[in-house]
Amino acid sequence: MSAGAAEDVGAVWIGHDLPPIWRDGMEYFLLSVRGELYLAPNRCPHRGGPLKFGHINAAGELVCPMHGNAFSIESLIRNPATLRLTVAERDDA
Repeated sequence: MSAGAAEDVGAVWIGHDLPPIWRDGMEYFLLSVRGELYLAPNRCPHRGGPLKFGHINAAGELVCPMHGNAFSIESLIRNPATLRLTVAERDDA
């Protein structure tokens, strides 16, 4: 990967093998970016393809498996429908 690439491909993980995640009637997939977890909509805005079955290209973009359109990881994170997951510590004492 070139030094000018927008994303470190090794820092992005897609939950390909996880079961569907549904919330408020919308399907999401788990996306890890630089150690942060997100639920991103599992629907390509162009043709409705399942983004979780895409791949990360050399530019650090998520490529739709249906038609090859590429989306920057940052645009997926900024999507208002994407949810950032947080870890809450439990006090079991």
